[in-house]
Amino acid sequence: MIHTNNTTISSPPVKKLGVIRWMRINLFRNTFDSIVTISVVLFLLWIVPAVFSWMFFDAVGFNGDEALCRTTDGACWPFMREKARLILFGTYPYEQQWRAALACLVVIGLVATLIFKRMKVKWMILLWAASAAVFVALMLGNVFGLPVVQTVKWNGLPVFLLLSVFSLAAAFPLGILLALARHQDDYQLLKNLAAGYIELIRGIPLLMVLFMGLFVLPMVMPRGFFLEPLFAILIALMLFHAAYFAEDIRGGLQTLELGQAEAADSLGLSYWPKVLLIVLPQALKQSLPAIFNTLIGGYKDTSLVIIVGIHDIISTAKMAYSDPGWQRYGLEAYFFVGIWYFCSCWCLSAYGRHLEKERAK
Repeated sequence: MIHTNNTTISSPPVKKLGVIRWMRINLFRNTFDSIVTISVVLFLLWIVPAVFSWMFFDAVGFNGDEALCRTTDGACWPFMREKARLILFGTYPYEQQWRAALACLVVIGLVATLIFKRMKVKWMILLWAASAAVFVALMLGNVFGLPVVQTVKWNGLPVFLLLSVFSLAAAFPLGILLALARHQDDYQLLKNLAAGYIELIRGIPLLMVLFMGLFVLPMVMPRGFFLEPLFAILIALMLFHAAYFAEDIRGGLQTLELGQAEAADSLGLSYWPKVLLIVLPQALKQSLPAIFNTLIGGYKDTSLVIIVGIHDIISTAKMAYSDPGWQRYGLEAYFFVGIWYFCSCWCLSAYGRHLEKERAK
């Protein structure tokens, strides 16, 4: 009920659908929908019991005897008991793996903090820089009495988080600059350079960019400067993702009406205050679906680094079941990795939907 000036206005009635009517509208509207619905239900009735049987009913428990794994068709969870640390941290020295675990928690905590806590840009930059420094200090050592661990021994989840999270974080502001450069018309040379870079990167596969980062990038460094392969790949990923972020953001810039920029000009604002205070916030809101699509895609595409010899979590999963005594249990290893990917991507997707709902308010 809404009360205005002693007048009561009734709210429109809320239309409620029963279960049967909802199913008829959403699942059995026509013949094609009915066929699809029945097919999906039959598939679920077949696959769900089989998965649960493999995972639980026919499986050997985590603390069970691994010898029983050879007598059952279910999962062998003792494999995870023996190989979980290898999957997570690879060849990182066993007695120092607490450092790798702590470094992973730093990155996960950083992402969680940025999701649940709104903060100013300058504090976000400081938080990213501090987290990156702590991550490298923990993984590399040579500070606070920690022994040095060379980057060739960095494997598994820490490497995956380093390459995915930090490359995407660095690519986003670079993508904003590229989008702004390509969107403006005052400096044609700058616009053409930005457009050329974006189209070049988007026109070649990620794998080629990774090879260029691994073999070409160190060659253009100053004489006497050595770039670790891991960090060369990090830079290559950053440059690749920046081009896609740039196009996502440029799409948002093109949706804005000219009156927005003209109103800022009428207030006497210079270029950067106009962009940072008026144009860019609106463009980023319009670009949210595309940005999160690129974010999740880039996050998953990091697994391609295995082809250039960087051992991420998929590579260490393969290490785990390459042991002659455990070669039958690759499914358990990849199931563990798949759960990680699914949960992390679902969290990113849910956060993206949350931001879109806030934008719609």
